[in-house]
Amino acid sequence: MRGGATNGDTGAGDATTTTLADLDVAVAHWGINAWGGAEYLVTHLAEALDCDRVYTLGEPDPVDPNPYGDVRFVNVTRDLSPSLFRQLQATAGRVFEYALWEDVDWREYGDLDVLVTSGATTRAVITPDDTLHLNYCHSPPRWFYDRYHDRKDSLVGQLARPLVRYLRMRDATVDPRVDGYFANSPVVARRIRKFYDRDSEVLYPPVDLSEYENRGDEGFYLHLGRLDEEKGVPAAVEAFAGSDHRLVLAGGRGDVNERVMDRIRRADAIDYRGFVDETEKYDLLATCRALVFNGHDEDFGIVLIEANASGKAVLTRDEGFPGLFVEDGENGYRHDGTPAGIGDAVERFERDGIAAEPREAVETFSTDAFDDQLESSVARRYNRFRATGDRYQ
Repeated sequence: MRGGATNGDTGAGDATTTTLADLDVAVAHWGINAWGGAEYLVTHLAEALDCDRVYTLGEPDPVDPNPYGDVRFVNVTRDLSPSLFRQLQATAGRVFEYALWEDVDWREYGDLDVLVTSGATTRAVITPDDTLHLNYCHSPPRWFYDRYHDRKDSLVGQLARPLVRYLRMRDATVDPRVDGYFANSPVVARRIRKFYDRDSEVLYPPVDLSEYENRGDEGFYLHLGRLDEEKGVPAAVEAFAGSDHRLVLAGGRGDVNERVMDRIRRADAIDYRGFVDETEKYDLLATCRALVFNGHDEDFGIVLIEANASGKAVLTRDEGFPGLFVEDGENGYRHDGTPAGIGDAVERFERDGIAAEPREAVETFSTDAFDDQLESSVARRYNRFRATGDRYQ
């Protein structure tokens, strides 16, 4: 793996007087408008902390049962007054989320020792002074910070700028309410340092490696994820539309325009499966030739880990965490994100294959590793917090 994970103070050797089993812990997650990687993460995080529920803004949408476990999502806006007005605010998105979270009175949910929040707006919570607040950061809001200039040429982007500036200030002012950060990758840890001037501990999202297997190569390349512009889907479609190699797209319809969808429908080499359940996902990973990944400056990208866990190479854009994770010729190949670059990575893989066993690259991401680090870190941070009374980075 290129680049090291720079953790904050891990407190190695600290005397621990309280274990996780002694603590009253709650988990909050900003909201659910689709079942995805963040919801998978927070479900497993809650399970590891022995929490049977996660507090969230609004009801999950879609309303399907949690596909990742038995953890329930509890809508905190029902307990805010006036309830109907608050629930309407929750549907409006990020504009009201900071205010909604800071109005939640956590004393109504028990005498909490630790509150673990997931997402950016949940950081606005105001906890009792003896409650440790830890945040699992998927990333500081991209459109407030490192991607602020990406929409400057569009009319919508220009009109939204005053609101984005306000929300950026709102985001910055809630940071002191967080006692410590977890980051999902070294890339996000770098952003936390850059935009919040805070250290963080890298805690990789968990992958149940036992669920993945290699059942051979049925000759198709796989793209796994929503059909979004941000995922670089148009370039991947362009690369395979006139190719001799077959591409299977598995994921819900995202924000790509109708021209891209029409190209997908007309291309003999492209098979769009739509959203697939976990069983079909495992099957596709087990039988594909390699995974094609083209996300823009991705924070983490759990599908890369899933592909390597299935013994398959990853052909990824050389940005963000994927650019650190993939070693050319070892567990995959990196490319520049253009149709030509994707095509070149495919041809290099076809010609040279890969030298390493992909599964060896993913042991760091096991559920056991996640559980052990989370449990020890929460207990250690709580003991440091209670001993010093200071914010623990």
